[in-house]
Amino acid sequence: MIVWYLVVAVFTLVLFGVAVHVFRSSFNIIPDRLNPGRGLFWREHAVDDMFSTNYGFWDMVAGTEYDEDGFYEFFSIKNLRIACTWSVALGLAVLLSYAELWESFTSIVDRAPGWLWELIVYRVKNIRLI
Repeated sequence: MIVWYLVVAVFTLVLFGVAVHVFRSSFNIIPDRLNPGRGLFWREHAVDDMFSTNYGFWDMVAGTEYDEDGFYEFFSIKNLRIACTWSVALGLAVLLSYAELWESFTSIVDRAPGWLWELIVYRVKNIRLI
């Protein structure tokens, strides 16, 4: 039975990772990289790490991809994979580290189908075409 909860947790965290990826790439008005691709690797990363709010050491380590203007690349499968991997790894670590959080999560997973069914029945009963 614990496998079911882990599958639901991974699926939920992957959806959260996709949302983080879309949010980071779509709502960023200031470029993450101030001087992408000028040739001096460590100096570029040091400057970007100091002056950028969205670029950090882990972006350098993971190899996050940016477009030619220095913005986080939306159409990058690698960036999507990085976002989902981080969300699943950190989410499962937190979820499995605290017993109360795990118990709350399992109770929500157990009750969610009933809530969804009641919502569907309520919506079907209250359909108004005009």
